[in-house]
Amino acid sequence: MKKTAFLFVAILLSGFVFGQSAASSQITVEGKSSVKVIPEDLSFVVNLSVKDNNYTRCAEMAVEKMGNIKQLFVKNGIDEDLLKANSYSIREVQKYDPELRQSVSDGYEANIPVTIRTKRDYKKNDKIFELIKDNLESNFNLNFYLSDEQMDAVKEKLITLAVKDARQKAEWIAKASETALGKIKNIQYGEPRMIGAFNNRNELMVSDIMPITREASAKITEVLSPDEIEMQTSIVVSWEISEN
Repeated sequence: MKKTAFLFVAILLSGFVFGQSAASSQITVEGKSSVKVIPEDLSFVVNLSVKDNNYTRCAEMAVEKMGNIKQLFVKNGIDEDLLKANSYSIREVQKYDPELRQSVSDGYEANIPVTIRTKRDYKKNDKIFELIKDNLESNFNLNFYLSDEQMDAVKEKLITLAVKDARQKAEWIAKASETALGKIKNIQYGEPRMIGAFNNRNELMVSDIMPITREASAKITEVLSPDEIEMQTSIVVSWEISEN
């Protein structure tokens, strides 16, 4: 009798667990989306450098040169706050002496990487180009970026499209398997990412790089034609499902 009762309870429990499993059946789908955007922002990137045999004088010359560039910007109606210098370094330069057959000191070099970030339609871009070209003995690059406003708009659009894609796929699967979608049980989302060769920050940013030499004569606005940046993201969504 006890054995029969135990068997009956076991059958009831197994039925309860099966019922729970059936009630919690889920379908999990990955929704994907892709958006192409032409970047609105650009930056001039140049390495300001000076060299001198004396360490202290080299350091002072670098700071003075940076100050002169800022004054030129102000004089030409350009906001000096556009100039960003994130680092400053001084190093001893070595050269090979064939008579001594070894490397010897060749003075010191100070470097200040400078970034000037503006909008592509900024009216002073040509003047910035001219000032850098004529006052800094260095090649420099142009980088194109998505603006903060573009980033926000792209993220919203990517998420909306990815959710729609996931739901559409889930509805097709539910129809084919003769089940019905219930409420959403779980959502997993990762940040949007860029597709392309310049995904160097694992996020969205650089679209193209244009090396510019000091001998260049064209206005910078005549060569500003960045490629589209293709952004993509994915969202994983789980729904409860039940039999029709």
